[in-house]
Parts: sequence; C-alpha cells; structure tokens
Amino acid sequence: MSTAIKPSPGPFYAVLIIYLGIMAFIGWYASRRTKSLGDFFVLSGKAGVLVSGIAYFSTQFSMGTFLGTPGTIYNVGYAGMAISVPGAVFCMILPALLIGKKLVTLGHEYGFLTMADYLSDRYHSKAMSGVLGIMMLFFLIPMMGAQSIGAGVIVHVFTGLPNWVGVVGMGAIVILYCMSGGMKGAMMTDVIQGTLMFGTAIITFIVSVSMGGGFSNINSTLQGMNESYLTFPGANGYMPWAYYVSNIVLWSFFTMGQPHLFTKFFTMKDHKTMFKAILLGTAGMVISATLIEWAGVNGIASIQNIGDSDQIVPMILQRGLNPFLASIFISGIVAAGMSTIDGILVTTTGAVTRDIYQKIINRKATDDKVMKLSKGFTILIGIIVILFGVFQPGSIFEINLFAFSGMAIFVVPILFGMYWKRSTVAGAIAAVAVGVVSLLCFTWIPSVKALAFGFHALFPSTILGAVTMIIVSRFTQAPPEETIKRHFDIFKKDAIVKKEAA
Repeated sequence: MSTAIKPSPGPFYAVLIIYLGIMAFIGWYASRRTKSLGDFFVLSGKAGVLVSGIAYFSTQFSMGTFLGTPGTIYNVGYAGMAISVPGAVFCMILPALLIGKKLVTLGHEYGFLTMADYLSDRYHSKAMSGVLGIMMLFFLIPMMGAQSIGAGVIVHVFTGLPNWVGVVGMGAIVILYCMSGGMKGAMMTDVIQGTLMFGTAIITFIVSVSMGGGFSNINSTLQGMNESYLTFPGANGYMPWAYYVSNIVLWSFFTMGQPHLFTKFFTMKDHKTMFKAILLGTAGMVISATLIEWAGVNGIASIQNIGDSDQIVPMILQRGLNPFLASIFISGIVAAGMSTIDGILVTTTGAVTRDIYQKIINRKATDDKVMKLSKGFTILIGIIVILFGVFQPGSIFEINLFAFSGMAIFVVPILFGMYWKRSTVAGAIAAVAVGVVSLLCFTWIPSVKALAFGFHALFPSTILGAVTMIIVSRFTQAPPEETIKRHFDIFKKDAIVKKEAA
C-alpha cells in the first residue's frame, strides 16, 4: 500500500549532475566536429546501424512513454497496455517500408536535410517550407514542453522542489548541447539515453513486480479493487475497440509524419544500415514499452491515492530501490525526455532558419550564416519550451497526443508525393489546411466529435485531407516533368550508378 516517502535529494542531485555534465560534454565535443550545415542537421548522412537504431528509438520514446503512458495505464489497468506491442513493432517498420528506402537515397543524392527539403523539392514550391515551418512551431513546441513537464515531475518526487526547477534545468542542458553540436550532439547523446531508457524499463518492471508481491498477488489485489482493471476495455471503459484500433494505427502508421523522425532517414548511411537499424530499434522499443507500461499496471496494487498519476514510475523507483540506484535509473526517464527534445529542437530550428529564412526570406543567406542563426534560434525556441513546461497547460499524455496528431496530418502530402505523380502543391497545402482544421473540430467540438464514432479525431481528419488532396490536385498544375522524374526514377538512377561503378 501507499506510504509517504521523504525525498532524498542528495543522491539524486549527485547522479543527475554527473549525468547532465556528461551530456553537456558531449555537446561540446560534437561542436568541435560539426563543420557544415549537413553535419549540424543530419550528421552528413553518415550514421551507422547502432547510432541510427538507438537514435530513432530514443527520439520516438519520450516522457510520454515513461511517465504519461504508465500514468494513464495506472488509471485503466491491463487494457491500457493493449496498444504497446503492435504500436511499437510497426512504428519503425511501416515508415521504413513505405518511405524510408526512398528517403535515404534522395537524401544522399540531392543533399536533403529536412522534411521541408523533401516536400518543397517534390512539389516544386518553397511555399511548402513555410507551411511546414509554421506547423512545426505550432505543434512541436508543445511536444517539447510535455517532455520538460516530465522533468518537473521527477525533480518534485525526488527532491520535493517545485516542478519548475526540473523544467528549467533540463531545458538549459538540452539547449546547450543542441546549440553546440546540432544533430551530431543529439544523436551521440541519444545512444547513451536510449541505453539508459532500456535499462530503466527493465529495472522498473522488476521492482514493480517485487513491490506488488508477485504476479499472482498483484492480479488478486487488482481483482479485489476493481475487476475492470483485469479486463477489456479497462476501468471506466477507457479502451473501447474503436479507440484501441485508433491508437495502434496512430502510434505506428502516423509516425512517418513526424519531422524529427522523418529526418532520421537522411542521417543513415545506406539502405542496409536502415534495415539493420530498424531491427535493433524495434527490439528495444517492444521490450521497453511493454515493461514500462506493465509497471504502471503493477503500481496500482502497491501505490494508491497519488495526486498525479504521471508520478507512478518515479514513485516505484523511489520506493523500491535505495536512493543512489533509484537516481541512476530515473536518469533513464530524464533521458527519454531529453532525447525527444533534442531531436525535435534541432528539427524545429531547421524549419525556422533553413526552411523559412534561407528558402523564403533571404535566399542569398550562406550556410555559415544559417548555422549561426540556428544556434540563436535554438536558444529562443528552447526558452519558449521552458516557459511552456513551467505553465503546464495539460497532462503529459494529452499534450503529446495533441502535438503528435497535428504533425501526423503531413502523412497525406508525404505519401501522395511518394506514390502519386499527379499530386500538386495546391493539393498538398489544401490537404494540410483541411486536415488540421478538421482535427481541431473533431477534438474540441462535441457535436463534430460524435461523428467520428469513437475513433480518434486524426482518422476522419486524414480521410478528409486525402480527399481534398485528390480533388484539388485534379484541378491544379502538376509539378514539372523534370521534378517528377527526379523523384520517381531515383532508384533507376541509383542502379545505373552502381552498375557503372561495378
């Protein structure tokens, strides 16, 4: 049962200072080896299997995975875990199969650094850069803010200090190493952070089972508390079938619309690297997601009456381990947030400085000027994220879900751009506009929300966006034939080059 535990800030401070110091050192080290804009944004397309696999997995996983999702499941029971395995299995596999191979080739061939590079080139329009940049500022700043909220939760549980202390502390360190080393710094830290996250998931699960007295005792306790914890659709009917299907598709198929994950394909060395990285990353994601979510269920039996369910995982570690060990593994949760923020921060900075400033506002700007400007905007965006985290407009899970859904609308112009030659820029922009407006309506207007029949708002919004794409593209000017050939004949060109080299 739940008993009050007095925070032990000493060990927590010691471990966290060492950990954050290592992250800061990596940022400094990476900055000394970041020589070009390509290095800063996509590691010049040289990332190998280990770095690619762990970086993709650690960027995909966030405070939502290690705090928000277990916190939600703590209120639901086993039904809340129903999406973890299918969602984690396909969230790397589907993007790789549908768009990854082509993006790796296009990135190396044409020097693409961002999602906007691809979209503006495919649709032969700089306007796509502006649309994407604005959307990223609107949706990805809240996503980063959700991670900083998680840092506040952790600091409060382990020290008793106000949440804003953790928000500011983590934000400052991430700004430092992203400003210094860009994607090189982000991906180097992601390897350490991803390893920590994996270990934290395993240890938290083991500790939660021990605290609950074993599986039989945990299940018996849950049955005595509320039988719906053990059945589908869970406590309060949280997971009806429509919402269940929605979540599986949401966290697997729609990951390809996230700019910070999309860009990872431009960092990979080649196709073989990509497929090996997928296997590595998927294995890490399935194991860690399943165990950390299961720990949320186990926590119901041993820790009750907590004010904020997002605190369940930190509480399990705090109450089940000695202070130093708990602090070491809590760093894995801090790592989850930092790895997501750094990937998004570098990508968002690129949207402002490269996709909006260099491509639209000042086309004569040199790469050196853009890189210097990027460091300034990293600080500015980072400060906005910190302020978002301090004011905390919602729960970690709710904010993550909203931000993820907003960017997921870009699946429409991405997939149509990959597979339909007739897709036009007017169709792409109209599809995004209709999709976002629909998403907001299906989310916030009860009478409209009812029309989704229990499915997540992203489903009908994406369908409306796709229909808009087809209709508008049919009546507007297609990109030049040269652009279409460049994108659709890329593998033919690649094969010719390899044949000539042989």
